[in-house]
Amino acid sequence: MVAHDNTVMNATITNATPSADDESTLPESTPIGTDPQRDVMSDVVPDVTPEEVPGATIASTPATATVPAEEMKPSQSVTYRPMRWNDLDDIVREFDRTWGQCSAAAGTPVSMQISRHFVLHYLEPTTRAIVAELDGRFMGVTLSRVAGEPLAFPQAKQELAAINGELNRSTLGAKTLSETEQWHEMELRMEREIDINDVARGEIELFLVAKSARGHGVGGSLWRQAMDYFANYQVARFYLHTDSSCDVSFYDHKGLNCIAARYAADHPEDGADMDDIFIYAGTPESTR
Repeated sequence: MVAHDNTVMNATITNATPSADDESTLPESTPIGTDPQRDVMSDVVPDVTPEEVPGATIASTPATATVPAEEMKPSQSVTYRPMRWNDLDDIVREFDRTWGQCSAAAGTPVSMQISRHFVLHYLEPTTRAIVAELDGRFMGVTLSRVAGEPLAFPQAKQELAAINGELNRSTLGAKTLSETEQWHEMELRMEREIDINDVARGEIELFLVAKSARGHGVGGSLWRQAMDYFANYQVARFYLHTDSSCDVSFYDHKGLNCIAARYAADHPEDGADMDDIFIYAGTPESTR
């Protein structure tokens, strides 16, 4: 869902995030299911000024799957479809592009490895994953979880163990992985302190919008579709992790409430580069 020692952030979501204007740029979308043969949608990309998007939690390398903002014309159509396993590399690359500079491993091969760890960490419990693309090029993704529903990618657990093994083969990789796992544990501790999983069946694991797509309605549309998914499964309440490296005003604008916060100034033991960490919660009906 979100970030850790400045390596990444959850979410938008929880790690990349849409601007407050994104939610008004596209018409309401109908729910998307999980059958890639049936559930394909498209929206016309509106001609609006790009803006930064709030984050969820994760990162990746050079951009082969993004469209420069100047190439996105109003007549072009963004398609929303269930994620396929072969989308993983595109998601990891964009994750690294978005949050890779926050890691001590920035600019090294370990940065891509830790970004892959983050994406797989959020993908492992995911029960629904939707990708936005333009002419086959990656524009964004939401990874969502509804407690009790089947996993979207059961193989993610084994792949996560494999990348952790690769990270542990180098000194920098092992150090970065250790810091990252401490971040994950901090998030879990925050969840336990407020018993959020007892009252919220849904979670946004990752909310990532490609930089070239921001301000074009992609984030707003992905968000609404995630809310539709929760509503269809009678999820009365959901939550997400985020931090001060993201534009948390997006979640305020959407009507979510900050229900837990860990301020870096109160925890010098976490290190000088630590961000403030938050848990936001809301209801699908009131946050579209």
